[in-house]
Amino acid sequence: MATGSMGKWPPSAGLSTVNVPRKDAILPVFASIRIQAPAHRVFDALLRVSDYEKWNTFCPRVTIQTQPDTDSKQGEGEPQSPLAAMLRLGTSFTFYVVMNAAKPDSMTETGLRVSDFSTPDHPSAYIPQATLDSDGSYTADLRRVYRVAWKTEGGFVARGLRSERFHEVIAVGEDECEVRTWEVMGGVLAHTVKWMYKQTLMEKFRLWCSDLKKYCELKS
Repeated sequence: MATGSMGKWPPSAGLSTVNVPRKDAILPVFASIRIQAPAHRVFDALLRVSDYEKWNTFCPRVTIQTQPDTDSKQGEGEPQSPLAAMLRLGTSFTFYVVMNAAKPDSMTETGLRVSDFSTPDHPSAYIPQATLDSDGSYTADLRRVYRVAWKTEGGFVARGLRSERFHEVIAVGEDECEVRTWEVMGGVLAHTVKWMYKQTLMEKFRLWCSDLKKYCELKS
């Protein structure tokens, strides 16, 4: 749990997202960590999905299906350009996650699309300022936060799951930042996910953050 000048997080009222507001939330999953590295560098590591295999134990593989400026799909086995391998607003992509560490070759596929992208130089209006000011899920000061979010799309949505995951990388100094990540799930299928995977997902989110910390601090 994060505390300090940025306030208590997660908020006591619970977490929310744009796609799954608090009133519809069935399963919130979250983690946070301090990283001794510049915020922009940590944010870059989150966006550069082609490098996930170097650090991300939970999600070692990502494929990008489409980018917002093109209708062409990434061919199987085709090399990705550096820009094509980066998440941006509107990117459609697939996560391959390892739910059982004892079976690292058994991966679960999840279709996703980037729903929000905000930096201090180019702040997003995806979340209304009134919501930023009143909802403790988010950092209100857009001058010091890098933010990316993605929503579930495809098969899981068709089966009754709504979810959205946020990452905030908050600058707390020139060479230090705090990462907050949370996902809120709603819909009929969310009850099953909560019953079967809540504890596992909480552990995986903490692992994601600790892996990111090790990777970024080694590069600093």
